Amino acid sequence: MTATRLTLALILLAASVTPAAAQASILAPAEWLAQRLGSPDLRVVDMTTEPEEYQKGHIPGAVYLNVNDARIKVPAGGFRLPTPGEGARLLGSLGIGPKTHVVIYDDSGGLHASRLFFTLEVLGHERVAILDGGSHRWRALNLPWTTEILRPAPTTYAPRLQPERVVSAEWVRDHLAQRDLVIVDARTPAEYAGKDVRAKRGGHIPGAVNIEWKQNLKPDWSFKPVDDLRAMYAAQGVTPDKTVVTYCQTHHRASHTYFVLRLLGYPRVAGYDRSWIEWGNRDDLPIAHPSN
Repeated sequence: MTATRLTLALILLAASVTPAAAQASILAPAEWLAQRLGSPDLRVVDMTTEPEEYQKGHIPGAVYLNVNDARIKVPAGGFRLPTPGEGARLLGSLGIGPKTHVVIYDDSGGLHASRLFFTLEVLGHERVAILDGGSHRWRALNLPWTTEILRPAPTTYAPRLQPERVVSAEWVRDHLAQRDLVIVDARTPAEYAGKDVRAKRGGHIPGAVNIEWKQNLKPDWSFKPVDDLRAMYAAQGVTPDKTVVTYCQTHHRASHTYFVLRLLGYPRVAGYDRSWIEWGNRDDLPIAHPSN
């Protein structure tokens, strides 16, 4: 089979097993959200990079959450997911209950929002979406904007942990030879090649394919059409019949890739939460460069 025919076959495979409902359920158009503002089961979370920007204006009813509150800093470097107890306190403080429909937005193309999406998936929250185009598209459409600060009543939240959504360095190391595993490196090509070194060692996890997270976006910072995304990942062998593991430096950018793969309906997607800040600093873990 030629390379062109193989690529086409992979794209058709991806399309055949991707549920169309996935797009509607976790990627929210601005017009859809605007019609639902004020719904009692809705919680909009603003993850604008700087909290001062939230105070200057935000979507009505939105509460603010900094990306660093959706992850826990690790003394050795980088971040980890909240424990179930930490996650329960976080979601409870935002007034989120188990049946709350959470819609997240930011000013960074979904980068910060994706990290909270990943956290919520691991904690087992089922009704969660990212606002396509974030605050940029919302403002461009002249949709409602306010400076009123919402202070939600706290709730009691009981996470239903989904451990299969996150993997450790040991899990990755032990499964590197698995034929139905594909690892996606969401960092820049320079980081992947070991030219931009952000740990003790440069390079990438052996066998990983490099698809930088920014390739998921259009120039206006909204997500590319699902058909284009599906073709891009399938062309690199990232197909929904495989277990897919995402990573970057701290699983910030990789959460964006994680979200996109979930958007495409990939059933077995997991994040290597500690990512290269751990892998690149551990001498006992193998590394690779494009030349080897």
